[in-house]
Amino acid sequence: MTQADGNRGEAADVLALQMDALYKAAPASILSISGALMAIFAYWSPDLKFGLILWVGCVSTVALLHLAGTALRASGRPVRWTPVSWARVASAIYFASGLSWGVGGAWMLGHGNEQQALVICCLAMGAVTVTFPAVVYAPAYNLFQVPIFFMFAIGLATSGMEFGALLSIASGLLCIFAAIIGQGMGSQLVLALRLYDENRKLAEELQVRGAALEAANRELRIQSLTDPLTGVANRRQLMSFARAAPERCAVLIVDVDHFKAYNDSFGHAEGDACLVLVAAELQASARPGVDLVARQGGEEFAIVLVDVDEDTAQTVAQQMRSNVEMLSDAHSPAIKRTVTVSIGLACRGPGRHRTIADLMADADSAVYEAKRSGRNRVCTSAAPSQIAVA
Repeated sequence: MTQADGNRGEAADVLALQMDALYKAAPASILSISGALMAIFAYWSPDLKFGLILWVGCVSTVALLHLAGTALRASGRPVRWTPVSWARVASAIYFASGLSWGVGGAWMLGHGNEQQALVICCLAMGAVTVTFPAVVYAPAYNLFQVPIFFMFAIGLATSGMEFGALLSIASGLLCIFAAIIGQGMGSQLVLALRLYDENRKLAEELQVRGAALEAANRELRIQSLTDPLTGVANRRQLMSFARAAPERCAVLIVDVDHFKAYNDSFGHAEGDACLVLVAAELQASARPGVDLVARQGGEEFAIVLVDVDEDTAQTVAQQMRSNVEMLSDAHSPAIKRTVTVSIGLACRGPGRHRTIADLMADADSAVYEAKRSGRNRVCTSAAPSQIAVA
């Protein structure tokens, strides 16, 4: 996108904010109808009734069209209308309203006395004052106030009233200075809207970047605590989890039997696939959100079982061993031959007499005993003899 496109987009955004502010002042159109009715009350006479009724009809129609346009804009219709389209409609409505008040007021100044002229002049000044918030979009404001003051200047100059010429000059000066003041105020409001739009976009951008940063940090944390191959916890997460384990817990060291031979026979890609399936079976046998399965490295895994006694830990270990042994049946041909594991088990009861380091060392010794005893079995640190094997 070029700089020119960016500037046009920014201008369109600011214009949309101007239209939002301009149309929010539309309910003031009701005051236009009220003012017209007051003018009828002051000027009513059989000779003027037709002209007064016609004038009130014009003022009321323009006011109602303004309210209808506001309702359509609030509902998002027409869908294809751009801020420029709404600006054109607003300009047309403000000009029609200003012209109605200007022409009608000038006509009434030529057909009334000085007391009646005071009424219509006050009502016209009130209309311009109430419409002053429209300086947020200076073209619409000037299209309203210029016809009023210009036509009133003509009406006062030709009314024949005392000081009519002087009041006509005053009306012209008011028109000029209202335009100057409106332009200055409008520029300040547009600047404020521009700053608001920039701050809003900056806040949205920061929110998007913050969400992306949070997602990236979350991903980095997952990567720092997860084994990239198997998806289970890595050694860092294992040690953190083990240190926070309660008094009653058990540590299992699981080693895949003859894994080097498996790799040599079928290749490292098949070996990696085998480790992924072994990790999944170990994970399935643990309690989600309670126990932790981690890969220590190579073909060795470690499991921390929380709040279990030795009998329960042995049951879980046997289940893991059995599930891994059945992988070749459940996942053929992904598993090329029967895969088994040797598991070392160490438990800690109430009292916390053994540290996590002690448990890890004892479980490691037990897994070596399981391998020396023939593999595909579970051994405990307290009784290294083999436990019944399926």
